[in-house]
Amino acid sequence: MNCDTVGPHNETTIAVNPTNAANVIAGSHSYLITQVGGTLNVHVIATAFVTKDSGTTWVNVHPPLGGWQFTGDPVLAFDADGRAYYFNIADHEGQGGPFTNVSVIAQRSDDGGTTWTDPATVAKGQGAISFGGLQVVVFNDKEWGTADANAGSPFKNSVYVTWTRFLFEHNQFIESPIFFSKATDSGKTWTPGKEISGRKAALCSAQVNTTGGADRCDEDQFSQPVVAPDGTIYVSFLNEQRVGDGQFRDQVLVVKSADGGETWSSPTPATPLIHDGAKDYPLNSDGRQRLTGCAYRVNASGALAVAATGQLYLTYTENKNPGVGPTQTDIMVVTSTDGGATWSPPITVNASAKDQIYSWATVGTDGKLRVGYIDHARRGPSGQTCVYGYTLSTATTAGGTTFTNDRLESAVSIASDSRWFRTSSADHNTRFIGDYFNVTTSPDGRTWADWTDMRETVTLFGSTGKDEDTVVAVHP
Repeated sequence: MNCDTVGPHNETTIAVNPTNAANVIAGSHSYLITQVGGTLNVHVIATAFVTKDSGTTWVNVHPPLGGWQFTGDPVLAFDADGRAYYFNIADHEGQGGPFTNVSVIAQRSDDGGTTWTDPATVAKGQGAISFGGLQVVVFNDKEWGTADANAGSPFKNSVYVTWTRFLFEHNQFIESPIFFSKATDSGKTWTPGKEISGRKAALCSAQVNTTGGADRCDEDQFSQPVVAPDGTIYVSFLNEQRVGDGQFRDQVLVVKSADGGETWSSPTPATPLIHDGAKDYPLNSDGRQRLTGCAYRVNASGALAVAATGQLYLTYTENKNPGVGPTQTDIMVVTSTDGGATWSPPITVNASAKDQIYSWATVGTDGKLRVGYIDHARRGPSGQTCVYGYTLSTATTAGGTTFTNDRLESAVSIASDSRWFRTSSADHNTRFIGDYFNVTTSPDGRTWADWTDMRETVTLFGSTGKDEDTVVAVHP
């Protein structure tokens, strides 16, 4: 879909207009690269890709930046009346940082994604981590947004955003709880952010810092809100306050609000302890978890989805071979039929010898769960060591958790022959393809997925390797 630059496109998002199934908006980071003398200048913004003919043609759109220099972590959503919303983090920066005043922003389109409003600030950041010595730095990260598109909801067309608020003092990490804000005027004004990740000593007793109390769930990331047909908001997030084998590991917690985000429940565990600690995976040159044969960072986060019946599904990644050999990561799914109070034991979506990561979940109009994810092979063309494709698993029945599997890509991506984010000048294994990819369903029963594809070889500024392109697939 992308044609605006020969540069990376990653962290993909996609949404379908509920009033017009032919209108689909996708999005991703777009790295706009220019050369000045011997220096490469990189300007990163969130780009929209718009179709109004069911994907036959696409138009690149750069939403206005307002007073910001960088936008990223793109997320798209539609409300019940077909208004589109684009959520991002935004900051001021020069080459390589310093990521100043990292804030959460929201924009709206009333014409299906062709034009966008100037950004409205949802949550304002403060300071820059790389400047050292500042008393307080607030770094707002990994926002996710949604709109209540349910015709029968008392909060119809309300718009919701969650994010991680990282707090640092004198360059020391203090906390990272989940915050929430909402708009009830088509995204024009936003309520002050409130902490919603909650307290529960049995779940959140392990602390890097104890400034907030030994029961506070305040070391979190990768939050995601969804809205049930009755207007109940559910938010899942990855919490790193479980300890096993002498290391911090993650769990997915869920909180909910039945009154439009005014009050929130205590957190409930949706998953058992996840084997994703620093000793569970090999590490790349940045010290981040990676897969065997690959260099790009991975995480356990997945996605929360809700059916028309109110049944909840949550997917995540588990390494079933932690710390003792080649990685064996599988996509797991848990379900809840009582509003998130209790969750089923984990079920493997697709039993395979391949590593599977970066899952996303959606429920179609037929009540069937769809799970899209990056699917790996150990060896690819010409002996490449990090090769991946994209798979969609579809439940065989409404409400069920047995699946059929479809390969969506038409050619594999070769991440070990990359032009971008190399581990070194000699090693072409990329360290980054993005932290999430997206899948959604449309009112006419189709499933849409977009991801970062690495099949195209480019030579740019004297260096050759696979490019990172945004691609989309539609599944009947």
